[in-house]
Amino acid sequence: MIISLYYFFWIASPLRLRYCNLTASLRRRSLKQSRLIINHKKMKSTYTIALIATFTLASCSDFLNIKPMDKMVLEDYWQTRNDVESTVLACYRAMQEDGFMERIILGGELRSDNVITDETKLKTSADIAHINDLTIKPTNDLLKWQAFYTVINYCNAVLEFAPGVTEKDPNYTTGFMRVHQAEAYAIRALTYFYLVRIYRNVPYIDFHYKEDTQDFFIPQTDGDTILHRLTEQLQEAEKYAMSSWGVFNSEQRYRVTKNMVRALLADIYLWLGDYEACIAACERIEPDITDEDEVINYDLLTGAELNLIGNRWSKFESFREIFYNGNSMESIFELQFNANIKSNDKLASLYYNDAVDKMGQLAAAPLGEYDDGNLFSEKDIRGQTSYTPAVQGGSYQGFSKIVKYFGLINIVDLDNGNWFWSAARDIKTSAPNWIFYRVADVYLMKAEALTERNAAGDLALALELVNITYVRSNPDGVPLSKEKYGTQELMRKLVFDERQREFLFEGKRWFDMVRMARREDRKAGSPDAHHSVLSYMTRKYTHGGDVIRSKLIRTDVLYLPVYADELINNPTLKQNPYYEINNE
Repeated sequence: MIISLYYFFWIASPLRLRYCNLTASLRRRSLKQSRLIINHKKMKSTYTIALIATFTLASCSDFLNIKPMDKMVLEDYWQTRNDVESTVLACYRAMQEDGFMERIILGGELRSDNVITDETKLKTSADIAHINDLTIKPTNDLLKWQAFYTVINYCNAVLEFAPGVTEKDPNYTTGFMRVHQAEAYAIRALTYFYLVRIYRNVPYIDFHYKEDTQDFFIPQTDGDTILHRLTEQLQEAEKYAMSSWGVFNSEQRYRVTKNMVRALLADIYLWLGDYEACIAACERIEPDITDEDEVINYDLLTGAELNLIGNRWSKFESFREIFYNGNSMESIFELQFNANIKSNDKLASLYYNDAVDKMGQLAAAPLGEYDDGNLFSEKDIRGQTSYTPAVQGGSYQGFSKIVKYFGLINIVDLDNGNWFWSAARDIKTSAPNWIFYRVADVYLMKAEALTERNAAGDLALALELVNITYVRSNPDGVPLSKEKYGTQELMRKLVFDERQREFLFEGKRWFDMVRMARREDRKAGSPDAHHSVLSYMTRKYTHGGDVIRSKLIRTDVLYLPVYADELINNPTLKQNPYYEINNE
């Protein structure tokens, strides 16, 4: 149903008020203390309203002086550099909304072998449990994609209107405009990348919705076609994105930079199977990665420097810096949260597990104890900093708790070197950021691409890259031996497992699985031939494994169905073929 602008006018004025604080600048603080300060309340909307929501961006003063609807934006807004900056910040702010965060976390983790659900003990919602159990129906509310298209529409507004501001504000130069456009291109590309990985084929909208005469009936575009378009746009964004937002400035971590664009490009190329381009994108980041032992002249710092956080000073230094403090030197791009302004509520409701405050709806899957050779070795600190095994206490529900992002380490006995986890961070006073890309991603994406390219020397170099993250987390261990991983298949499994160890609960595992399935299907020349990865996809299911296996071998099932209401509102949309036949 098309909603007229005159109907939408009833919420236009309140929304204008909500955006008044978007002109506030981002406070410059230390890497450990900064948070995004934008006081913007949650906007609830239908899919159609999400597409036209940014029409309401207008001057924060004299908002009651209403002008004709077709004149409000162009005359009252988009006049100065600050207007453009406010809308760019709205792109980031829209990603902080609960709907966006919930879907990217669940999209990358829920169906993977990292997490399990339990409606009774964990109070997992029925919608989440049905997706996990593959009993999903197109009426499931978690299928709504409006949060993604809200972000996309903000980005489209920047791309459409920013050029005109250069003619109105002499302080808004072409250079400033290109930086803003690079940010919009990158955020839009990141959002579409999630849509494609979750739904496969989705409507591709590259224009801003501002009036009800525009075409709302946009059909789906093939997902790979969308991603190829995005790589072209990101190549342009890489030219003009900021290399640095300043030395010791957390904007370097939460605003788009050249290295963020490169990391996103590498990720998309890896998904598409363009391994040469993936390797090249990673190599454009590597010059900014400094060695832990490198002597740095602080007078020569640019702010673009990156570093793989080591564990030189304490056993859990890397965990504390990356996930607890946030905005570490390892971070390339992370979304900011603040307990007093905008807490990471959806991450808390899914992961946080505390008897007093909240119970997470997800728990760690049986990843194996430290000595059974399953996933973590006894010395791998990631097995201690990602989740709490039940043998060490677990949760009162009997599940292993997810502690990455929320865990807090306490020293119990310095003399004996014993450590243990407290229950969790205090979510009333602190909120974890959400990390999209960090230095470890660069190393392991390149390692995967080298393994798949498999030219002379590629496997040896891939092993060197895997050892960077492996040795960091096994400080008393020895590097993995090339004699043990001398074939492409062995290296492929090693990279796949190392990515699981390194990025556990970081919203990447299911996408890694689907990427492997795509690769296996291409090699076999069949859409339903991903037998190797199937064993990973099904190993967490203790009941109904044969049924789950019969479903997951179908490539269509790897992607979610289109929400039922979207099919009604937009007759050009086509349902995921599996769910046209199997309404379950």
